[in-house]
Amino acid sequence: MDQREHTVTLTTESTDYRPRRGTDNILRLKNLTWKKLASECKIIDESEVNDYVTKREREILKEHIENVNPIKAPGQKGGRKDYYTTKLEPGNRRHCHPLYGRTLEDLEIKIVAYYLGIENGKDTLLEILKMAVDEQTDTGRRTIQRFNKHFQNLSDVKVTKLKEKDIRNALESLLTKRITKKEFNESITALNKIYDYCVYEHMTIINVREIIATFRAVKMTGRHIFRDNTKEHRDLSFNRREASLIVSDALTNPDYRSLAVATLITTGLRAGELLALEIDDVRYDDGYIFVHQIESSKKFEILPYTKSNESREVFLSPEAKSVIKKVLELRLSDSSPSPYLFLNECSKDGKMHLRAIDNHMREYIHGVVLGYGSEREARSPHDCRRTYASLEFLNGTDLGTLKAQLGHRSLSQTEAYIKDIASPEERKSKIRGCGLLLQEPSKINMYAVCTKFPKIKEA
Repeated sequence: MDQREHTVTLTTESTDYRPRRGTDNILRLKNLTWKKLASECKIIDESEVNDYVTKREREILKEHIENVNPIKAPGQKGGRKDYYTTKLEPGNRRHCHPLYGRTLEDLEIKIVAYYLGIENGKDTLLEILKMAVDEQTDTGRRTIQRFNKHFQNLSDVKVTKLKEKDIRNALESLLTKRITKKEFNESITALNKIYDYCVYEHMTIINVREIIATFRAVKMTGRHIFRDNTKEHRDLSFNRREASLIVSDALTNPDYRSLAVATLITTGLRAGELLALEIDDVRYDDGYIFVHQIESSKKFEILPYTKSNESREVFLSPEAKSVIKKVLELRLSDSSPSPYLFLNECSKDGKMHLRAIDNHMREYIHGVVLGYGSEREARSPHDCRRTYASLEFLNGTDLGTLKAQLGHRSLSQTEAYIKDIASPEERKSKIRGCGLLLQEPSKINMYAVCTKFPKIKEA
């Protein structure tokens, strides 16, 4: 017999059309309830089966629907009263059991399932997390990725079987990994999401939040256990020798990806601004690039504005002109009708995107051009922007000019991009002294000075 959708007749019409948390869970309970009640019926006629199921549901709800009370949703302060609750009698259970539902229909489905002894089959931690977060958003996908990466041993654990020892062991193993504080907090968020969802649905679970808070207070107070991910304290740029090797390789073996990295180093453009450049934006004879749009790193869309919402002119240094000249020669020899400056035959739209540059830097430039391995962290396209700021400042360019070139809104933001990449020889050559003495000190005869001290008599 075919299963058909049915509704409980005692339910008032709901006007809440928002996507609700746990909708899939409610539909699953509804289907299991229909199957169980239909299996009790010996009738073959499909319409009579539906009538029997509806009648049995009404019999169960008549005795237990009177004590339904609206309550505020957990975590909301003064919000609309969009939750309903009831406290059921023991029945075939040993204790009174409160149930919660976003609507009256949801609550009625849970009441019927409760008295029929139907349990929710999706009760592992991973399945609950997938119901608790929205997998269509970046935040939801990242939360699930963090859980799978750091709490894989808890994925198949049922929520009713979860113990305090399991949580503590998972947190202990998390501390042994070399991760940033941000990644640690995102992993903890996954556990909190599971606990909050179980509270919303009134599923039996230990107090995960309290266990995490206690663990933080006892195990993590005063300890520096995270990998430092602060940009101001990390060497996130190339030095002069490395930048010279990268630019020289791009000019010797020109291709779009190598020239794109060389352009980032010699102009200080953002990667998105570089990828959105069109051929007409390059004013080579006038010595500048007109920056007025940027490519989104998530959807690869060209946005008609920059990060600072202002167009600007990026002036070209002699080495930048050499790189741009190679880019124009390569681009004009290409028969592609695309208006963009940097192309990629492997992409669907024919233009270059951020992933191609990032992979080229990590695989070719890091390993082949610079000859590094796993002993050093590979640089990213945005690190080329810091390299440009650091080298220009080392050569004497003032902060105001750098701020205009980079498109920053404040000098403090520009200062954060400048890294100490000067070699000892460069630093030594730039020391000029403070001019404290009127004349240069003459050479001192240390032997003559030492003879003026009185001799110490031997005892």
